[in-house]
Amino acid sequence: MVCIKYKKREFVCVKKSIMYSLLYALLMTLILLSMDSLYALNNEYFIFKFTTKEFFNKLFLLTLLISLIPQQKRRVTIYLLLVLFSFFQYVHFEYFGKNISGIEFYLFITNIHETFETINSMLGMLFIPLIISLGGFIFLYFIDFKIGTVSFKYKYAFPFFLVALFGLGLQIFYLTNIHQGKLEQTDSKRLYPTTNRHSSRNFFVTLNYFTFGILPKKVLDRRENFPILDKPILVKKNLNRTIIFVIGESLRYDTFSLDHNKLTPKLQTLKKDKGLFFSKVYSGGTMTKVSISTLINRLKYPSGLPQIAKEDNCLFRLAKENAFKTYFFSAQSNFHLQIIRDMICPKYIDLLIARDDFINYMNPTNFDADLQTLVKKTNILEEKTFLILHQRGSHSPYYKQYPKVFNRYTPYENTALYTDNNLFNLIKYLKETLKNEFFLFYVSDHGELLGENGKKGHGHLIKEVYEVPFLMYTNSKNEKLKEPFKNIKNHYDISNYILSLLGYKVDLIKDENRTIYILNSDLDGFSGYGVIDINDSVESQIEIKRY
Repeated sequence: MVCIKYKKREFVCVKKSIMYSLLYALLMTLILLSMDSLYALNNEYFIFKFTTKEFFNKLFLLTLLISLIPQQKRRVTIYLLLVLFSFFQYVHFEYFGKNISGIEFYLFITNIHETFETINSMLGMLFIPLIISLGGFIFLYFIDFKIGTVSFKYKYAFPFFLVALFGLGLQIFYLTNIHQGKLEQTDSKRLYPTTNRHSSRNFFVTLNYFTFGILPKKVLDRRENFPILDKPILVKKNLNRTIIFVIGESLRYDTFSLDHNKLTPKLQTLKKDKGLFFSKVYSGGTMTKVSISTLINRLKYPSGLPQIAKEDNCLFRLAKENAFKTYFFSAQSNFHLQIIRDMICPKYIDLLIARDDFINYMNPTNFDADLQTLVKKTNILEEKTFLILHQRGSHSPYYKQYPKVFNRYTPYENTALYTDNNLFNLIKYLKETLKNEFFLFYVSDHGELLGENGKKGHGHLIKEVYEVPFLMYTNSKNEKLKEPFKNIKNHYDISNYILSLLGYKVDLIKDENRTIYILNSDLDGFSGYGVIDINDSVESQIEIKRY
């Protein structure tokens, strides 16, 4: 833009160029968002909706900053990278049905031959991602050519852009190498991809995590080398049983025991039933994203991200490969599921329903009883069914998790009373409805601190958080199938037990002597993990280790 050397005219030119910058950022943001919206129409696993936060707080500010860069080649190169990031995500969704995780960059480098074999099998999946990405880049280039050259420019914009990127990297380095405290949900979003975040941003988040979080640990070799479990071998194909796995939320063992407990009156009426088993177990982690990932991916050791990425031990995948119908119904919203969705191999789930979608099947009460209603409405309990019901349970705020009729004690205790009612009703329904063999499991993801040592919530390696209740009910007449129960000590054992019922050969531990690992608030162990040794039925005090 050329301006006459006159003060008022210069002001008018500057004002006009700023308006062009705003228009430029608006159009570029719309193009980037439209790419993801188009791809979401093509792939059911790719969840993306326009949100004001993603539009204004993220992409609009990013494209506005890019508009300030004077050099067109640099602007176009940045957009080319963004489009490539989206393209890689689209292709990954075509094959795996989920976002790229940070650890996969490391697996790509260390398993280069296997990676290229996978890429060769994906060539036929490139068409739609390529068309969307190429079309998006053409539009981006056109807008930059028409408007980018006349928008407001700042000569230090590109160095500032690079410094901002490096600052984000240092933030990740701090979280994963220096920070040793609880990894909050907001911190997790800086490491893991989430739904309703633009594909290019998700790619950048995971690439950033790999570069500044994973790679330094691998180069410096600052951690123990824990093994990745092999994929279990399928040994029984012709099974006719239903497996229902209820995952609770934030319910601690000492609140939900069956011994003279005012909070479990209904389940205590079943104590003499030979089909009921109940015990205390250790959680796989102290946060939902960690413990659910542990349960569904059969994680035994810390540093489980490579095992999650491979999906060889994912319960849903293995159930699907033995011809089970697979379902995941969650009383939690898509917002609360945004991080764990990629951890549960969604491609192998026949029907995934979150709380937001309940209205499509019934008039929801917005309490956990909706899960049983949903089971009835969808009529899914056929032969060879594997179903996970994910509760709101005892999630804070506690008073919102139960109907008023259960308002008898403290809000947290009322959530336990309500869970007792729901599990009892589900057992009754299964006994009355199913003619074939069924197994019902319940375990809480983690416990909850209620003010002990001045702390509340979870995400701490304290027994009130990692000691959780475990329940199993079955109508099976096969006593051998019930034998492993007494040796179930943690989430890993539960996953193993379920896999054996799904027809796989796994190591069902019969000797109580063992080492149990409990991750803290992240999946890669950098916030620490706990170790408990069991020898001759005597459990050691937890030892907390840090990388």
